[in-house]
Parts: sequence; C-alpha cells; structure tokens
Amino acid sequence: MDTKNWEQLTNDEKLDRLTSVLTRAGSDIKFRDRCLVSPESAKKAVSEVGAIEFPPDFQVKFVTPEERLKTLVLAVPDFIPAGSDAAEVRHAEDYQMCTYLSWRS
Repeated sequence: MDTKNWEQLTNDEKLDRLTSVLTRAGSDIKFRDRCLVSPESAKKAVSEVGAIEFPPDFQVKFVTPEERLKTLVLAVPDFIPAGSDAAEVRHAEDYQMCTYLSWRS
C-alpha cells in the first residue's frame, strides 16, 4: 500500500486504512501497546500500519474500552451571540463526537 497524505485520502480510503490499523491493534499486542503509550506513539504506529502521512498538528489517541466508558468528547459549537430572544438550542447529539461521522459515506 502506498503512503498517502491524510488530506488526500478519500473517505473510503480513510476507513479502509483505519480498519487495517484497528484489526492489527486487536491482534498484535506489541502494536496495541504502541497505540496506547502516548498520542505521539499512536500517531506513528497508525502512520506506519495505515500508510498514512499525517499533518504535523494532527492528533491520534486511542482509549481502552474502560476509558471509553469514562470519556466524553464534545465539539464546541459555533459561537452565535444570543439576540434579544433565548440562545439557539444546541442539541447534544449534534456535538458528541466520534471523528469519523463527518466523513463516513
């Protein structure tokens, strides 16, 4: 598999490459451990196995199944100042994040 820049991959290519990364993380303990050491180690491991070149400021973080139950990631909504009426309602389901939802086909 040729290494490609993350931003040049199609959504389907991203999913395919991440599927290979997750498959490896679920079957290779040394690789799995590399994914859990630190975000920097995870980024390097994903880059190698997925043949992905990430931008320097890109972050990769794995959470264990136990951590997943204790972790909440929310996207900050766009700032729209409240007018004379009440503030615009922001529904939680629109801001609870799993990063792939926006590019999954």
